[in-house]
Amino acid sequence: MPLPFAPLLLPFFIDVGIQLACYVVAAAFKTEVFYDLSGSVTYLACFLTSLLVRGDSASLSQLNPRQIVATSLSCLWCARLGSFLFIRVLYRPDHRFDELKSNPIKFLIPWTFQIAWIWLTAWPVYVVNSNDPAEMRAWGEWASDWVGLVLWVVGFAIEAIADQQKNTFKNKHPKEFMRTGLYRYSRYPNYFGEMTLWFGMYILCIAGFTRPWQYVTTVSPFFVVALITQVSGIPLLEKGYKERYGSDPAWQEYVATTSFLVPLPPKRSPREKVSPMSSAGV
Repeated sequence: MPLPFAPLLLPFFIDVGIQLACYVVAAAFKTEVFYDLSGSVTYLACFLTSLLVRGDSASLSQLNPRQIVATSLSCLWCARLGSFLFIRVLYRPDHRFDELKSNPIKFLIPWTFQIAWIWLTAWPVYVVNSNDPAEMRAWGEWASDWVGLVLWVVGFAIEAIADQQKNTFKNKHPKEFMRTGLYRYSRYPNYFGEMTLWFGMYILCIAGFTRPWQYVTTVSPFFVVALITQVSGIPLLEKGYKERYGSDPAWQEYVATTSFLVPLPPKRSPREKVSPMSSAGV
């Protein structure tokens, strides 16, 4: 008799196992080159395992379309992001690890965070894949299926476009900051897209929950937001930007006129805000 939580335990153990194995190799060679790539490979392994190695008797042909859609979109996301980050690190070293990789204990910290990231970010997908398709609501009957799908597509498109725009710009202007394309409307459009697509994925998965406890996965998109805004994403970039561009008037104007996260029309430059009296020469 299979364990009731086997469909969830297996991808979790795969997550931990692959990441620890990669950490051992990375620590031995003191390299971060395959850190992001290993994350994507682990995601793929967890997604496919949770879908294909199941605890019920349903065959693959009996899977609920929601399970297939959620897994396919998630695989597309990690394949795109993983390949993008891996190619980028080959040309531009990831300086987040400069002070960590020489110390095996400290270097373990980001790998531990990555274990949590892989599990908590996609928790709703693993849960939906672990459920019996016969117990789920039919795909498309709930508005949450379509709302979640639209949000995911919008978020994915924003993230992919923003990443490509910035990568192209940085290849030509490595010492300048990006302020064109989507970055004209948001200082971090790629992160906004990342957050949006995971909120979309959670909403898409809601109609696939079959047990009350599964709604605890609501923490998933909020974990993504917290990770990006408080830990490893924006804070590190903000620190670097202030060190490199903090005294640059162009940077100061960009910060003053551009939305921090949510894409919005640029504000008027402080230099353009001239009062009627001053413009009249009074």
